[in-house]
Amino acid sequence: MTSITLRHLNDDSSWLIIFDNFTILLDPWFFGSQTDYCTCFSSQEHASPSSIQDIQRDLAMNIDAIVISHEFTDHCHEQTLRSLSPTIPIFATTNAAKHGQLVNLTLHNLTNQRTQSNMPKTISVGYIPERKLFSLPSLHGATCLSFLVNDQQWHSILYIPHGCEQSSIREWLSQQSNVKICVLLQGFDRVFNPIWLGGLLNYGCRQAAELAVAIGAKYWINTHDENKIARGFVSKFLKRNNHTIENAKIELEKYQNQTERTKLHSIANGNSFVIDLTE
Repeated sequence: MTSITLRHLNDDSSWLIIFDNFTILLDPWFFGSQTDYCTCFSSQEHASPSSIQDIQRDLAMNIDAIVISHEFTDHCHEQTLRSLSPTIPIFATTNAAKHGQLVNLTLHNLTNQRTQSNMPKTISVGYIPERKLFSLPSLHGATCLSFLVNDQQWHSILYIPHGCEQSSIREWLSQQSNVKICVLLQGFDRVFNPIWLGGLLNYGCRQAAELAVAIGAKYWINTHDENKIARGFVSKFLKRNNHTIENAKIELEKYQNQTERTKLHSIANGNSFVIDLTE
């Protein structure tokens, strides 16, 4: 394996990750709205159309696996999942797998870092829950996609759309013997509700910048930053501190060292980014 490609499929948090001979679709939500509990409570839709509307028509490649990070329907979107081939295996965190059962979708439970059936032995997927007092581990945590390069070195993509405490990631890293963090996928924006509606939802660029440097991530790429069209009760209280890539650069420079520097990128809807693993 000499390179991987990350393709951003919408302005939010749907990704295509292309390895040498294996392709993973991450949190697909291509069309329609997403609802939490009921539309009068919380409903959202994309502010701009996804670059992918029909996976077979718009994407000239096979999908080998789907990974779902959270049970919330902007990540586990039933309408999109039903539009995909039922032969594609879907791997999901515990709560997302339970949600799949409720709507008669078969999602394979994903609880820790291990090689999954239907995946090459050179690729493993797992979930790192946040471990702290009063944490929401189904919301705050990291989906980890690891891949073996040249049969020697494991590299990982940490997909953290809502954020995860640094201590939880460092604890996981301390248990690994041969892992480098290739990409941190985490957003710039800080998103929050009143405490009685969940409190802090997305940690934002300050925490992400500090985490990227602390774990030695080669790249930090933002995700889950779309300012979606929101309706319902929750939308009256939801607050978002928007941060540009320039804001993120300022935060990153506060923590950067001169030897191993994290590179910052933002990938637009429909665009791809190729990472050379030989560098």
